[in-house]
Amino acid sequence: MFSKYLIIIFAISLPVILFGQENLPFTNDQYSGINAALVSPTQTFLNPNPWDINLFAEDVFLQNDYVYISQQSFLGLRNTPTRSRNKIKNINGENTASVVDFFNKDFGNYHFSSDILGPSFSKKIQIKDKYFTVGLFSRLRTQTSAINVDNYLKFGNQGIVEPEFYSLKPLQINFMNWGEIGLNVATEIFPYSDYQWIVGANVKYEIGFDALQVNSNSPIELHRTSEITNGVDTKTIYASNYDIEVNLATNYNFDKKRYEYKQKGKGFGLDFGIAVVDPIENSDDYNFKASLNILDLGKVNYDGEKHLFAGNSIKVVNNTNLDNTKFKSPDQYFQLLSKEVYGNENASFRGNDFQMGLPTSIHLNASKNVGEHQYVNADWIQRIPVFENSLKRSNVFSASYSVHKPVLGYGASMYLYEYRSLQFGGYLRFGPLILGSSNVLPLLFNQKKLHSGDFYIALKIYPFWDNEMKRHRRANCNCD
Repeated sequence: MFSKYLIIIFAISLPVILFGQENLPFTNDQYSGINAALVSPTQTFLNPNPWDINLFAEDVFLQNDYVYISQQSFLGLRNTPTRSRNKIKNINGENTASVVDFFNKDFGNYHFSSDILGPSFSKKIQIKDKYFTVGLFSRLRTQTSAINVDNYLKFGNQGIVEPEFYSLKPLQINFMNWGEIGLNVATEIFPYSDYQWIVGANVKYEIGFDALQVNSNSPIELHRTSEITNGVDTKTIYASNYDIEVNLATNYNFDKKRYEYKQKGKGFGLDFGIAVVDPIENSDDYNFKASLNILDLGKVNYDGEKHLFAGNSIKVVNNTNLDNTKFKSPDQYFQLLSKEVYGNENASFRGNDFQMGLPTSIHLNASKNVGEHQYVNADWIQRIPVFENSLKRSNVFSASYSVHKPVLGYGASMYLYEYRSLQFGGYLRFGPLILGSSNVLPLLFNQKKLHSGDFYIALKIYPFWDNEMKRHRRANCNCD
């Protein structure tokens, strides 16, 4: 049971090596518009253009320290097949290129996110004497992560016999695939202040598609023995002191072997931000900007399955009931585990309702003008899980330099992922096309151990040839 359980957990990390977090330098761009509202709800109000439309944007982010591909880049993977390490032939990631190998650390971590921004828009409106920006956005999000997972698989990866006794540390893994429909509103407050104060918020309706939550509440005691099976000395592993909760909801139809989009959960989310700006008179530029944002405060209530596995010692390796069964669906697997643990295939079931918390975080931003249309920026995102079974966003600090012009924008950045992994990236905005990455080197250049990457692309429509003079001519005249 638990060897399969561990393999399932780490198998989730394997697809991420195939290739969100938002491209923070681009979200500092004054012309980012509705795209920046996802991490800075006030940023739409600073857009010099009266409107903007996002056609499509996607950000794919990954980071893990369990599995890697040797001496490869993501672009190189298109034309080069990979193979697994082979101990017998002495093929591994240290001596051969394009080999899938393992770090074999004591604890493993991974983060993966895919963030697709669909058709969305933002527009400035005037109500009496007060200006607002109002926007609508549609979004499809996938996130999964695990932090400090006890890497029991390191023994098998290296061909080393497991210890006779091993205490597997508690762990939690969360996965969610969901959609959002959001309303962004931002406006100025304190109109007589020397500074420009802006408040903004996103109110989001959450549409749950898939969710998985695995929570091991106590250390699992593993005991390895040797048994004679059909005259062969065979390794057997028993598990005891286990207390594992599993929540699952999915749209994948295992009978028809296809994915069917249906709403499995619903909820609400809120982003809120406040910004202070030191403007430059008669200019779209500003001297300084600082903002505080609280992101993804909310949860999704799912209709799925809740299971609990807790009991006495059971055989988890060399168990013919598990090893000789080809599982066709999670339900079949849950029933078999329940029978192994309780003697009844339905005893593990605890109900249908469970909830997943959104990846709540705090985003602090500061931006300083260093020349015409030129800025240095700093962004800090810190996760603060609030609700039960909350997704856990990656912690990031970013420092960047960017240039904001009506048709052209670009920037270079430095990222500190989880405050320990240094990465380099940037973005380019030319007309309707935006390309960027927070970790560009693995995309283009061979890495000794390829295990992380990020890519951002967007297509937008906005008044490309607008400028300060045209906006000044359109403004209402207050002269007597």
